[in-house]
Amino acid sequence: MKNLPFTKYSLTGSPVACPICGSYKRTIISRFDRRFKILPHSKCDDCALVRHEFMLSDEQLSEYYSKSYRNDYQWVNSGPTSKHIQKRFSEAKTRLDKLQPYLTKHPKVLDFGCGSGEFIELLQDSGALASGFEPGNLYASFARDQKGLDVQNCGWENYERKGKVDVVTAFHVFEHLTDPLTAFKKAISWLNVNGLIYIEVPNMANALKLKGFGSLHMAHTIGFGRYNLELLGACNGMVPLEIFDEFDISIIFKKGQPRPLEEIKSNSIDEFNNVTSKQVNKQFWLYSASKLFGKRSKVSF
Repeated sequence: MKNLPFTKYSLTGSPVACPICGSYKRTIISRFDRRFKILPHSKCDDCALVRHEFMLSDEQLSEYYSKSYRNDYQWVNSGPTSKHIQKRFSEAKTRLDKLQPYLTKHPKVLDFGCGSGEFIELLQDSGALASGFEPGNLYASFARDQKGLDVQNCGWENYERKGKVDVVTAFHVFEHLTDPLTAFKKAISWLNVNGLIYIEVPNMANALKLKGFGSLHMAHTIGFGRYNLELLGACNGMVPLEIFDEFDISIIFKKGQPRPLEEIKSNSIDEFNNVTSKQVNKQFWLYSASKLFGKRSKVSF
């Protein structure tokens, strides 16, 4: 009953300012998510960040991710499956290959939201001193107790460390947050002077153009594109060292002088220019029809 279509989720939040640029100006792009549940999403008029119109509190979100998220979206009530581990190792290898040119010998790396620890394991095999934290109880305990990895079961707000690291990584984590600016700032506090931050998130601009509101759901509170991810770093005094602009978007950030914020915002608005309620709804039905008839979806934006 909890996922009955055309009903609201039991967890409800409140309208908030844009979590990156602080603007209250926004446009609703969908009333529903991929389950046909009532979950309005809006697009910031000033930087095009997509977000839940009614944002959960940090306490609600922490409770959800620590206890309910894996079961809700991956239908598991235990630790990771062998299929999950195999897939995550493959993804971890691709990510490490991208990061490797920027790693020093025996670097210290912290994985923010490390899941079941596959990236940490690969880092250790490559000679890095790797650690991480994960809010989900089952996955954190699997990484720590079964794999013997240096993993704490906590969220970013509660994670503390004594020594600094050379790199902070966060793969498909920041789209789950309510306060990405403060989380990014906290990540900087864990870095050495010339440290790097490597973030990968789904590119919401691409996802909406492919699936329409079929790409929206409760677990992703924020939807980034190429440029408002750059804006997140710029607001914290960091610039792209390298950008991997694929279907997902990932950026390796370094400290530096960002481009003018208004210029980045303008680029972001252009990237999401055709993301309207009409187009998001239309694309959902085009995508659904293409799956039903075994054809590739035509992107209409």
